[in-house]
Amino acid sequence: SIEKHNKMIRSTRNAISLERPKYKNNPKDLGHESEALVGDMVDSAAVIFDEKTPEQNVDHGLLHSDIQYMLEKLGEDERTVLCLRYGINDGITRTVTLVASEMRQTKSWVRSQECRALRKLRRPWYEKRLREHKESLQASHSMPL
Repeated sequence: SIEKHNKMIRSTRNAISLERPKYKNNPKDLGHESEALVGDMVDSAAVIFDEKTPEQNVDHGLLHSDIQYMLEKLGEDERTVLCLRYGINDGITRTVTLVASEMRQTKSWVRSQECRALRKLRRPWYEKRLREHKESLQASHSMPL
């Protein structure tokens, strides 16, 4: 839309190039003559590179969608317990005690829900799908970049 286009143009007006000389057109820096560039000031150790190939991204996406499908087949309590225990949604794993306190249940109840959910997920079809993902991910990680 025109609004999005105008917003993008406004946001890029103040953009500068990393190839721009460090002391160019800044009145405070008059007298400083240097060949240094703005890009030289960026710490390369702080830059995060995504080294995944497109195939690896697809593999991870398919794995994620299969895990979500499997979790949908569980009961709500079972799904919540597994997601909290193994950090499926937020990446933070929790102890049985912490999950029990968050869900306002006993530790034995949390353990029983976890065991029941894991038992359901050990069905042959699920194991086969996860094994295929594991093999695919291992094969794509062993490929030379």
